[in-house]
Amino acid sequence: MRTPIIFSLVILTGAAGLGWHSHQQLAALRLTHELLLATAAQLGITMDPAHPDKWLYLTNRGRLDRELGVQLAAAEFIEFAKDMAAYTEAGGNPLAGPMQQRLMEFMDRMMALNSAQFKALIAEVAANNELKDEIRQDLIGFSIMTLANEQPHAALRIFGESSGVFTDAQVGARVLATSLACWAKDDPLAALKWLRHHTGKYAELITEDTKLGMVSAAAILYPKFAFKLIAELDLNDAQHAIQSVVDAADTPQQRGATLAGLRAYLATLNDANASETTASTVFHGLALGSMRDGFESASQWLANARLTPAELENFADGLTPQPKSADTGRWIEWLGTALPPAQADEKIRGFVSTWTQNECEA
Repeated sequence: MRTPIIFSLVILTGAAGLGWHSHQQLAALRLTHELLLATAAQLGITMDPAHPDKWLYLTNRGRLDRELGVQLAAAEFIEFAKDMAAYTEAGGNPLAGPMQQRLMEFMDRMMALNSAQFKALIAEVAANNELKDEIRQDLIGFSIMTLANEQPHAALRIFGESSGVFTDAQVGARVLATSLACWAKDDPLAALKWLRHHTGKYAELITEDTKLGMVSAAAILYPKFAFKLIAELDLNDAQHAIQSVVDAADTPQQRGATLAGLRAYLATLNDANASETTASTVFHGLALGSMRDGFESASQWLANARLTPAELENFADGLTPQPKSADTGRWIEWLGTALPPAQADEKIRGFVSTWTQNECEA
């Protein structure tokens, strides 16, 4: 079974250690003035010599230049894919420096395209008779995923127009999942509405991973809605999705929003075991995140959170002593005052035992 080029392309972009948008910003800083002018000229942009700080878009000639730029970009993209396929077939490592560098340089240019230009680039790729069908769908899929990073709605529209290209369901599912996750990060309600409307049409491409991706993405800015997605999407493994929501709560503000979402979500559960497991998972994650912030920040968050006795118990169960931490004694003191005496004594003994073991191993 072949490994689709699209997955190598995705790995290559991830191997740089930066998001595409961040990489674009850093790469721009590295460009010399001459390279910047050359790139701008290819996109149909020029500078007014009298006002060198202002960019001007050309009129008819500029549009022709931009069309030519898309054609050249498509030709370069196609050539790169051919080289990668040949390199891989010959036993080469597609994650090697030269391949990664070529892709990231091209990604900088792709991220500057608007949806109409992406559509034109995809049309150029689709019309190329020299490409094998599997390479064609990989390139079109990767182009749509790149567009989705900034314009997910436009990406899904182009996906709908190009979905017949994806004869490999694995590739089509990856493209759809990426586009929906990008949209769910910014507008989870719109992404959910799109999914509901198109579930029948793309039933074979909508997988558990598609839904989990939407939940994880929504949790970054909208944790309360992420819990709503868990309830709406009929997931096979709701606990996996719940863990992804907790993992996204990096700040006290995010943890507060996650707590509010959890409380609303628990009110919808009729299964006592599911409710208990969910609460335990979330509060363990909230406790670990709070400890990473330090006791001062955590104690302020706890004061604002106004946890119930049951919530406090779950939170306390998630506390794990950190090696060489100056806060250990303060957490032990907190346990003694926050919990009923019997629970506090048991938890403190376990906390101290774990702390002692960690200190010996450190």
